[in-house]
Amino acid sequence: MLVYTRDGHMSVQLMYPTSADTLSNEYVLKGYEASFGSYDVDETAHTVTHHVQGSITRDLLLGKDLPRKFEFTPDGRLIIRSTRPDEHWFVTWAHY
Repeated sequence: MLVYTRDGHMSVQLMYPTSADTLSNEYVLKGYEASFGSYDVDETAHTVTHHVQGSITRDLLLGKDLPRKFEFTPDGRLIIRSTRPDEHWFVTWAHY
């Protein structure tokens, strides 16, 4: 679940498959990812920056600014990918 509010707040929650329960990194703890904070959008650069105020991984993300590239597909889905050259992931979100 990804939420952006009109007043500039965001939150994200992801649960990975059971096979990834041991997955842990700066974003994920035991197969679960959750963070919240504020955000800024740069429409010209097609980036959104998450300003992390809280995270399941605590100090690993707390206070970090996480810039992300975004694009919309023709059917209205949102694709977000990392801007870091060492990260090769993307997530596709559907509105409901």
